[in-house]
Amino acid sequence: MKKVLMAIVVISILITAPLIYNRAKIEWNNDTYEMIVPYEEIRELAIRGLDTDTIVKTLYDNGVRGISFEPTGIQDLVKQGLVMTLTKSDLFSMLQKEDENTRESILYSRENGLYVLLRNDLDDRWENAIVKSFGDRIDKVTDLPIFKGESIYFIKGISKEELARGMGAVANPILTRPIGFDEDLMTKFASYGFEPVFRIGNNINENNEYVLDQMKQLQDKLGGHKIIFTGNTMLGVAPHKDLKTEDAEQYALRLVNEGFVLMPIEFTKQDGLNIYAKQFNNKIVRLHSLDFFDGRGGYTDRATRAVKERNIRGLYVHVADIKKLEEETITAEQSFEVATQELEAITSQMADKHQPGIAQSYDILQASKWMTIAGLIGVAAFIGLAALMVSEKIALLTFAGMLLVAAGYIVTGATMFLQAASLVVSIVAATWAAISGEYINSKKDMVFKFLKGAFLALIGAWFVMSLLYGNQFLVKIEEFRGVKLLFILPIVLTFLHVIRDHVKDLAMTVVRNYYLVIVAVIAAGLMILVVRSGNDAGEMVSGAELMFRQKLEDFLFVRPRTKEFLIGYPILVLGMYIIYQGKGWEQRIGKYLLVGGAIGFLSTVNTFTHLHIPIYLSLLRTVYGFVFGALLGLVLIFLYRLGKKYWPMIQERL
Repeated sequence: MKKVLMAIVVISILITAPLIYNRAKIEWNNDTYEMIVPYEEIRELAIRGLDTDTIVKTLYDNGVRGISFEPTGIQDLVKQGLVMTLTKSDLFSMLQKEDENTRESILYSRENGLYVLLRNDLDDRWENAIVKSFGDRIDKVTDLPIFKGESIYFIKGISKEELARGMGAVANPILTRPIGFDEDLMTKFASYGFEPVFRIGNNINENNEYVLDQMKQLQDKLGGHKIIFTGNTMLGVAPHKDLKTEDAEQYALRLVNEGFVLMPIEFTKQDGLNIYAKQFNNKIVRLHSLDFFDGRGGYTDRATRAVKERNIRGLYVHVADIKKLEEETITAEQSFEVATQELEAITSQMADKHQPGIAQSYDILQASKWMTIAGLIGVAAFIGLAALMVSEKIALLTFAGMLLVAAGYIVTGATMFLQAASLVVSIVAATWAAISGEYINSKKDMVFKFLKGAFLALIGAWFVMSLLYGNQFLVKIEEFRGVKLLFILPIVLTFLHVIRDHVKDLAMTVVRNYYLVIVAVIAAGLMILVVRSGNDAGEMVSGAELMFRQKLEDFLFVRPRTKEFLIGYPILVLGMYIIYQGKGWEQRIGKYLLVGGAIGFLSTVNTFTHLHIPIYLSLLRTVYGFVFGALLGLVLIFLYRLGKKYWPMIQERL
């Protein structure tokens, strides 16, 4: 049975090899990142005295290639002095010379809303856009003698007074509703060599849907094809989870068919992203936002790691703090100087492989179903091989159980079956790798068992990459599930395995106080290990450790994982040496140290479950972990032998 299962594993690896090769090639070839700056911040800097041409040239020279534009709203026309908004109270004050009946008719004749007074030289397209955007909510006003001959409209909705009194939870939607993009402005920036990037929110409906038509026209004319969604919801997403989401699906289908590319923002939860991602498939470029004025610091390191390590190809950089500019706590010159320095640092520190330019989405990654099935069968055989250490009957049961998981995927096509199989094979691979060092008869055996464990862990990683394959994993729309279990179960299973022959002895041991202290320390260490697992564990890391990590990264290009080269593998090497040299209780301690080895192997498998990290980086990081971990293990062996040699002498003196 063992030979049959091994043959199935080998065949499965050979069948899925093209998947791994194709992903590695696609990741390697997509090496251009794009820095994008919001136009609103450029405008604010120019309003406060900076020369627009100087701003534009400086940004371009420092690698910026994209400018994001939001649709114009009435508030933008107000800032440009092209329109004026008035409330009923404003009009009432302006009509002091009119008779009381006229004033009261103004005050009580209309619902809540805003009056919009258009300047005579306003382009007709903006007037038409305002009228079209608000549909049946807008009326032309002709009964105000004071504005005779002027274009003035009344738009029903929330008023300025209500907003000022706190009755509105958001900015006045009348002022922010999109009425169209400024085509002349976008054309001007495109002529400078910048790619226009569309930035829209969930405030487009049947009345102002022409904004999407304009986006397509501008795409055809200027070449911009990327979309960033503002706020926490994608376009068309219902305001409540119990309401229908057909609008989001229709908008997503429309936009992808028109050739647009989606730019989801990293670490930002946006409702409807999965709906859009399903339609966009590979037309996705991940975006990381950098606000140089938020006080967090480390912007250069964050930018370089995002591009190098997380397959992010868009950096959304803020070059001005509009609030501070308005409060006059910073000048435009100071703001732009800070931004320029940060941009220069990013481009100079970025790896030579990655160049600034116009980012492209990754080519299509799609596995044929029969390849995925071959991967699932290989997983079943691999787990069956591991179960042979218990008994042939258990091996058959586990093999059959994993084939049922494969059948579930064949019938439903659901990703959760692939995620479940990936989790199981990860846990089994890490555990099997750790306990493979249980019997050591020579120094050569130590080397062989270390390499065997590394090989088993990498086989587990291979199957994870083969099963969780596709653009949705590459850009982290979908991901590996069960990280916490992966960090707990291999340790627990390895511990249960190494104590299986002397459970009775442990049960009969007299419990001393320091035993409890040791158990508490181990439990605390395990808890810290679990809490620090995952992508959101950065807050648990001290400043000194972050500095140490950065130094390693600067020196090695990518740092090995601490759990591997400082903890897991040194402990594993020491444990195998003690098993080889020791006798009795010493040998038992050596086997207990294999539990520490499980930390190294589970970390290795976990490295490859970060499917948004390029394969070549994960492999390089893993090799570093093996090599440096083994070398530190030799240091521990030296210290162990030194301690064993001189401990009797120390005891005599004590």
